[in-house]
Amino acid sequence: MGTTSTEKRCFLSYIRQLPVIERLVLAATLTVLIGLAIVAAVLQRRDMLRDKEAHLVLLEQMKIGQIQAWYEAQMKEAEYISASSWFKGAVQQAMASPTKENLARIDNFLRPILRTYDFSNSTVITPECTIVYELTNFAQSDCEMVKNDISQADRTSPFFTELHLISPYAKPGFYLVIPLVMQGQPRAFAYVVQTFLAADYLYPLLSQWPSNEKTGEILFLQPHGAMITVMNPLKLVKISALSMQVSADDTNTVEARAGRGETGVLLGQDYRGKRVIAVADRVPELGWIILSKIDFSEAFGTMVPTLLIIIALVLVAFAATLAGAYVLFSVRAISVYRGRLELLQRFERSEALLTAVLERIDAPVIVVDSDAKVQFLNQAFKHRFGDTLPEGLPPPKAGPSDETPAKASHLELSNIYGKTLHLYVYPMHIALEGQPALFGYVMRDVTELEFALEQVQELNRDLAKKVETQTKRILEANEELRSIASAISHNLATPLRAIESFSELLEGEAVHQLGPEAIDYIMRIRRASSSLSTLTDDLVTYLSLDTMPLSDEEFDFSIAAQEITSDYIRRNPNRRYQIMINPGLKMRGDAALLKIGLRNVIENAFTYCSDSVVAKLEVGRVGEFGIYIKDNGVGMDQQEIASILKLSPKNDGDEYSPGLSVGLAITKKIIERHGGQLEIESELGVGTTVRFKF
Repeated sequence: MGTTSTEKRCFLSYIRQLPVIERLVLAATLTVLIGLAIVAAVLQRRDMLRDKEAHLVLLEQMKIGQIQAWYEAQMKEAEYISASSWFKGAVQQAMASPTKENLARIDNFLRPILRTYDFSNSTVITPECTIVYELTNFAQSDCEMVKNDISQADRTSPFFTELHLISPYAKPGFYLVIPLVMQGQPRAFAYVVQTFLAADYLYPLLSQWPSNEKTGEILFLQPHGAMITVMNPLKLVKISALSMQVSADDTNTVEARAGRGETGVLLGQDYRGKRVIAVADRVPELGWIILSKIDFSEAFGTMVPTLLIIIALVLVAFAATLAGAYVLFSVRAISVYRGRLELLQRFERSEALLTAVLERIDAPVIVVDSDAKVQFLNQAFKHRFGDTLPEGLPPPKAGPSDETPAKASHLELSNIYGKTLHLYVYPMHIALEGQPALFGYVMRDVTELEFALEQVQELNRDLAKKVETQTKRILEANEELRSIASAISHNLATPLRAIESFSELLEGEAVHQLGPEAIDYIMRIRRASSSLSTLTDDLVTYLSLDTMPLSDEEFDFSIAAQEITSDYIRRNPNRRYQIMINPGLKMRGDAALLKIGLRNVIENAFTYCSDSVVAKLEVGRVGEFGIYIKDNGVGMDQQEIASILKLSPKNDGDEYSPGLSVGLAITKKIIERHGGQLEIESELGVGTTVRFKF
């Protein structure tokens, strides 16, 4: 105890012996450190709250964007169904005569759509809720609910119903109702009801929390009178979907506030009574309410270690202040002498270093006094001019020490061997305190450099002439090639259209008069003319890609892939498909060209897949800015891939395939125009993966 008290008195005595100004500085330093610690704690809490709010807002926007993309895809498919005159005619025939053949036409149209979009059921009903045809029995359509929604307004466009329990398994879901309206009629004569189960898309989307917070939860809310119903299963409490309800009059819970229409960041309690940070927003067009929340305790759980670190830093600062007072008092006298000694040593070392550098550099340096007497010269100067100033060097001029350095002058001086040297000379005025002024010259020998520069300039002039001539030839050849391709395309367009039109008319007129072999010949004519037309268009596109200006706009590969696959399925409904397209595959570029490149790859994937297997297609992200398209087609070897990308033709028997030999070459050039790279990985009998890397 005695030693400790003595040490305390010793430290305090050192502080008391310091001058007043230094004691004030130490006290101010300690106060500032403590204040900074408090401010850091407050700012840390505010930054953490802002980061969590930004994280929740970003998560909310991501979920809404995914739901919107899904909604737009469904609506596009619904508009296609409602606009199909062939399908509406098939439904009318089935309603008038429900024969097996008429019902099979409805099945052939709707079943590929049901498989592609993972509907649970597709049903065609009349306005009186009579079922015309039903594809599956997995989920039954609630005709009365659909009829009630139809009767609420004059529904002539597709719409979604509210989430409810769908029979026969009482699973939460909703319907997409597509009115079928004949042209010129005010009301629908029938409806297509697509059944969605929430567990297939909506609930998995809401349950995915992108980070590792244990209390992070996303709720799907829907007002029902005086109550707010939670439409999805709860993560933090074992409560199933549609079973949790919160009073709309509750002013504390964030669920009630979101249900009453509040959006943005919400601070309050959740249904468990826990204090939370939440973000609420509505999904456009659908009016659904999405609420993302996280417990306050978890959001600020990492702040405790930070506070402990700040407290430790304050204690260290206090100890450092006491130690600083001791050191400041005890080493003050020694530091003065040590500083002078170090200054002298640094001066001697700097002088020796400067002398060594000046002796070894290949730039002539000389220092003289006002009488032109040499005071210093280095080896580079001696090798060129000896020990005296060369003739032609301007004499030294006196001037103030702070004068702006004179500009370098280009001089031609003779060395000791009589050779003329080209030099840049930098004059210097050196003013030393208490001593006569000195004058110096620093020279840069550019003799060899100027000679080499003249040779390089002469070579550049010759090369520029050759490059200009060659470039002109290449441009003329490219322009001539594009003109020839354009002329070929223009001259072939009219006869090709005539062949296609007359062969189509011939097929329609002679389908009941000619035999199967003759009909096959007509179909071969139509396919050959279509292939030739596509080939000429592809060649013109390929040759014009280098000069075509690119637009700068946002392009969504996910939506484009859905449109392309849907179009292909409609044209080939008898095949089986398994398609997986990841959402949010966006980038900036020329949307029209990027869609052409994507279409070439996807249609090749379907075309070169055996009809006896399920055609599989997967579109997803690779790296940070790339996408991939993977299929299970027949595959290619490396020689075939190289031939395709070099625009070499490929023939399969008597069927020409322009898409594979020209389309991928066009896609490669489109990706390269966007600064990207096309990669193809394939294995015979297994499939092909095409990557766009940007």
